[in-house]
Amino acid sequence: MRILRHLLLAAVIAPAIAHAAPKTKPAPKPVTSFFPQLDLGRFLADNFDLASVRSSLAARRTPELRTFADFGMLPTNTGDDVVTFDGERWLYQLRVVRRADINNDGIEDLEVCFTDRAKGASYDSSQSLLVSRYSDETYAVALRYESEACGPATKNNAGRTRTIEIK
Repeated sequence: MRILRHLLLAAVIAPAIAHAAPKTKPAPKPVTSFFPQLDLGRFLADNFDLASVRSSLAARRTPELRTFADFGMLPTNTGDDVVTFDGERWLYQLRVVRRADINNDGIEDLEVCFTDRAKGASYDSSQSLLVSRYSDETYAVALRYESEACGPATKNNAGRTRTIEIK
């Protein structure tokens, strides 16, 4: 009888102990990156595929003109998280807000704010982008993804683009 009592007591207590035991977090999934750790801005100047995003350069773009470098544009500022092309008539900027596997596909992505602004004209656009790269031989491309890289003011029903008329 005593053994039966101990067995019943153990059957009642064991699940409570198991439930109270600290939960271990699963090991983080390994993430592959095809982006450099340093001077990411310069890398984007040479490798960001402008065909993957709407911009004021679209009308001039041909299959051979895919990157800022292909257009012969030299950055006026580059760093680990930004590349800027500040010309006489236009300003283009890619500002990296976050590096992570944002869409959970095992590949590092960049959350980027892309600014495309005419100087002295009414065109001023900022787009929040998710930029990814799938191998060392491919361009960095913009993927359709909900993001607030340019801030919450960019939310609208037409994708994450904000155009401001300057008067």
